[in-house]
Order: sequence, then C-alpha cells, then structure tokens
Amino acid sequence: MHSTPESVLRQFDLAFAQGANLKALNLLRTLCQLCPEDPEAHHKLGVMEEEFGTLGNARRAYLRCLTLAPAVAKAYLYAGYCMQRQGDEQSAVEIYSLGADIDERILTLWQSTQQSEQSRRRSAAANRLLREHLSAQHLKSVGSEVDCQRVASGIWTRTHNRDYRFKNAQQMPQLFYLPDIYARGFDDASDWGWTQTLQTAATEIENELNNALPLIRAQGRPYLPAGSQTDGSLAALAGSLNWTALDLFIDGRPNSELIPHFPKTLAALLQAPLYGLDENPFEVFFSLLRPGQHISPHFGLSNHSLTVHLPLVIPENCWLRVGEETRQWVPGKITVFDDTFIHEARNESAEERIVLIFSIWHPDLTNAEREAVKRAFRSRREWLAQRRIP
Repeated sequence: MHSTPESVLRQFDLAFAQGANLKALNLLRTLCQLCPEDPEAHHKLGVMEEEFGTLGNARRAYLRCLTLAPAVAKAYLYAGYCMQRQGDEQSAVEIYSLGADIDERILTLWQSTQQSEQSRRRSAAANRLLREHLSAQHLKSVGSEVDCQRVASGIWTRTHNRDYRFKNAQQMPQLFYLPDIYARGFDDASDWGWTQTLQTAATEIENELNNALPLIRAQGRPYLPAGSQTDGSLAALAGSLNWTALDLFIDGRPNSELIPHFPKTLAALLQAPLYGLDENPFEVFFSLLRPGQHISPHFGLSNHSLTVHLPLVIPENCWLRVGEETRQWVPGKITVFDDTFIHEARNESAEERIVLIFSIWHPDLTNAEREAVKRAFRSRREWLAQRRIP
C-alpha cells in the first residue's frame, strides 16, 4: 500500500507529539519526496534538520522553500539563520536583506512577545548581522580621509549599528542622516547666484511646459506608486494621479521622450548644483497637485540634498509648511527646503498647482564630502543589486 501525503503528515504529527523526533524527521523527508512542490513541507524539514544539526540538509530544504515561495519574508529569515550558523555570513546577510525587501518587519520580530522563540532568535540575529555589515560597508566606502569624517559619521537610519538621536526634533531622515551639517527647514537662497538665473527663466520654462503638456499628461505617473507604505491622506494618494509627477529625470535616469521638449529648462538648471550620483541629476520633475488635495505631514529620505521648488502655476490658497513655518508659493520665486523636516502641502483652490522640483547638494558639503557621499550610495546600491539566493 502506497503512502499518501496525508497519511505521512498524520504519522509525522503523531511522532512529533510523542517526542519521537528521529522518526518525525524521516517522515518529513518522505513527505518532501512525495510533495516536492510544497514549500511548507520543505520549511518544516529545514527547521527539523537544523534542530538535528544537519545544517547542509537544512540549508537545501530552506533554499527549496525559497524557490517555491519567494514572496514569504519569514522563509528568508530561517534560511539566512541556517547559513549564518554554517559560518556563511556573506550569503546570510544577502538572504536577510532580500527578505527585508519583502517585509522589513522580519528585522523587528525579536521585539514582539507574540512571536515564537525561534522567530525572535532568528530576527535578532538578522537585525544584528545586517546592521554590522552595512555599517562597516559605509565606513569602508567613505574612507579614512580627514576631510570626509562628517560623511563617515553619517547614519543610515534603518540599518545603523548603534543608537542615535536626531539633533532637531522636527527632522527625521528616513534613509540617511549627516548629523554634523547645518539643519534648517526653509533655506535662504537669496544670495545663491544660480537662483536668479532660474527665476529669470521661469516664464520660458512655463512656456515649454504648456507646449508639451498633452504629451506630459500622457506620461504622468502617480508620485506615490500603488502599494506604497503610507499613512493618512498619503495613503489615499498612493497610485493616484491627484498627485502627478512628470519626470525629466528619475533616480538618475533621463526621460528621453520628454527631455527634447525642454532645452531652456535644462539649460537654466545646469547653473544649479544639481544633486546626482553620476553625471545626471537624480531627480527633475513637474509636480502637479489637483484641486482640493492635501499632501499630509511626512519626512524625506536624506539631508545631504535639499529640495528646490520653482513655482509655475500657482492658484490662490496653495501652501507649503516645513517645520513650523508655512509659506505660500509665489510664481517664479525659488523655494528651497530640507525635506527631512516634517512638511506638508495643500491645494485648497479649484485649479491645478504645478511646481518644477529638483534636488541640489546641501550647501554645507565640500566637494570632497560630496564625492564621499557618492561613494557611500554607490557602494550600497551595487551591493543591493548583486544580492542573490545561493
């Protein structure tokens, strides 16, 4: 009489309940042979093989589980922990990081008494190893030069390996924080030579925008992609064109279809200290906020760059708050602010609001420090891109 998966599973449950662990292990091995496409069976086998100390078998079972269920974040936690126990920390940290991409909460399960002791132990190990690895990587990429020490002391806020505090209660960078550069909400750009050049070109920029508007509307994207992890009114804007981005550059990539329509805009922007990790600006886009829309209070990613608004189409009753200060946009007048301060915006009019937005290097950074920031971000980006499941 042939065994069925159901009968083997019943035998396993009985053997496990009776403490016959070796028998239970062999039954799990049989179950995985009968059900090679069942990720839960392979996960259970991995856990039991690990408990028996047969880490090579456990690793194979966990990797099979990941192949079958690549979207289950907890599977990465268990696989990574097994690899770490084998002494393969390089593979372990990559697996932990890939799992955190799916659900970052796996790195904080150790804080919850609602989780099993197994999961808490693995979460604590993942949290510690990932923080140590990425913090060491940051220091190595920046280097030990004296003129880069402010960048070396920078904090990747999600993965820093030591406790830290933000120096300003209204500032909370969500990705990267340089604690030793000056911090203020709105910045005073009146003495920066490039701002006058850009403000003088505002009418020409608006004309280029109007001429290309039909094409741009067809290419506009929700500023917040659908599925973004947000709260409050920001959640309502996720996946919505009520807050539309019309990109010339995004994440350093040029929009080759739109750029030819904006020669004067790009010529004026070349005068600004545009932030970027290579020869391209990191971001340049037109931000369209539809009538009655509210961008609720939130924090930006990093304070090594500042956000610049060139207001173009500004109805009445449109405003921007940064920290505790609220300002009305003025058409053609540059606004510069640190978006790692809490900020919000609202269009209380019955018309669309359109602002040209781009990023510049924080003025407090030297050229050597800018290069150090580039090295740090490139190093992390390259490491993230090369991660693989073994």
